[in-house]
Amino acid sequence: MNNFLVCIINSLNKQTFMNTLQSLKPLKSSVSEIRCINLKNNSLTKDINNPLLEQISLIDNDLGLTLNRIIEKSKATAVLFFYNTDYLQSNFSIAKDTIYHIEKEYRNVTINYPALVPISTLIKYPFHSSKHLVFQEAIFPLWLSKENFSTSKILNIKPTKVNNSRSEVEKQQVIHSYSSKLNYKQAPSIAVLICAYNAESYVDTAIQSAYLQNEPADEILIMDDGSTDLTASRINQWTKFQPIRTYYQKNKGKAKALNKLLSYVNSDFILELDADDWLDYDAISTIKNYLHYLEKKYVLLYGNFRKWKQLPNDEVIYTTHAKGKQIHHKQQLFKYSLPLGPRIYRTSSLKSIHGFPTIPFEEGRLYEDVTVLHSLLDRGNFCYYDFTIYNVREHDQSITKNNHFKWRDYVKYMEQNFKTD
Repeated sequence: MNNFLVCIINSLNKQTFMNTLQSLKPLKSSVSEIRCINLKNNSLTKDINNPLLEQISLIDNDLGLTLNRIIEKSKATAVLFFYNTDYLQSNFSIAKDTIYHIEKEYRNVTINYPALVPISTLIKYPFHSSKHLVFQEAIFPLWLSKENFSTSKILNIKPTKVNNSRSEVEKQQVIHSYSSKLNYKQAPSIAVLICAYNAESYVDTAIQSAYLQNEPADEILIMDDGSTDLTASRINQWTKFQPIRTYYQKNKGKAKALNKLLSYVNSDFILELDADDWLDYDAISTIKNYLHYLEKKYVLLYGNFRKWKQLPNDEVIYTTHAKGKQIHHKQQLFKYSLPLGPRIYRTSSLKSIHGFPTIPFEEGRLYEDVTVLHSLLDRGNFCYYDFTIYNVREHDQSITKNNHFKWRDYVKYMEQNFKTD
C-alpha cells in the first residue's frame, strides 16, 4: 500500500492552499507528510494546525536541490505534487510503479507536470538544479520529458484557475520548451559564443541556458573581457563541463573578445548569446532544424526574440515579442527598429571578413552587431525565419541602453566612412 509525501509548490495564497489541503481528505489515511514550498510567500502555513505539515525554505535558492533533499529524507513510497491552485478533484486508483502527470493549459500551450511519482524513481532520477533557471518551475516538464517517462498516465488533479495574462502565457511558452522532443536530422554543427563584462548577476543563467539544451551545442566558448566584479569566478565554475571552454583577456571591448573566441571555433555556425540574456531549452535543436535546409548563399540566419524587464526582486516580467523582418540591403540595417537577432552566423563567412570589425567609432565597443552585419552583406544574403528561442533581459546596467543616445552619431559615422547602399 502506498503512503504519500505531498508537495504543494508555489500555492498562490492562503485560500488556494487551504483548498488543496481540503481536497486531500479522501487520502487522509495514506498521507504521511505534507511539505509546502513557495518561491514567494513563506507564511502560507501560519496558524494551520496540522502535524503532517511543514513549510520548507529553498536551499541555496534552488527548487530542484530542495525537492531532492526532501525526497531523500522521506519515508513515503510515492510523491503527490500540487502546483499553484491545484486540488484533488476526486479519489483515484493507481497502478504500482507508474508515473502520472497532469496537463496545464495556457491558451494554445499545454504543459505536462509530474503529478504522482514513486519515491524510488525520483531517487534514481533526481530533479535538475534550478538555481540558474529564470523560471524554476521549468524543472518539472524537464524532468518529465526524459525518455524514461514518456508513457506516463494522466492523473485527475485540476486547477481552480489558470493565469492567462500575456506575461504568464509568454513565461509558459519558455517553460514549454523544456518538454520538447528531438528531431533527429543531420544538421551542421553550432557553437555558442558568450562574451561577458561585469555580468556576475546574470552570466550563470546565460551559460546554463546554453549548456542545458535538449540537443547539446557542439561548442560553448565563453570570454571574460577583463571584468572587475565576480564574473571571472562565475565563469570558472563551468570549466569542468563539456563542451564548455573558457577564456580571459584584459578589457578590450566586445568585438575583440568575440574575435578571440572566433579563432577557436571549429563549428559550421555560431550563435551569439549576450551574457545577460538566455536561450529556450530547445534553442539548439530548433536552430539546427532551420540550418538543415539553409542554402549556401545565406551567411546569417535570424528570427524573433522576447523582451523581459528585470525587477529588483530577481523576477522578470514579459514586455514584448520583438518580431523580425527580412533584411535585403545595408540601408535597412540602420532603419531596423530592433536589434537583429538572434544572430546565427555562418562561421566561414564571418572568418572571411576577419570577424567583428573594430572601427574607430567608440573603439569598436558599441554597435559591433550592426557593424559586422554591414560587412557580412558583402558576402551573401541574410535569412529570416519566424521562430523564437532567444530572451533579452532589459536592465539598468545594459551597455546598449546606457549609450542609446550615440546611435545617430554611429549611423552618421558609418554613412561617411563606408558604403551603406
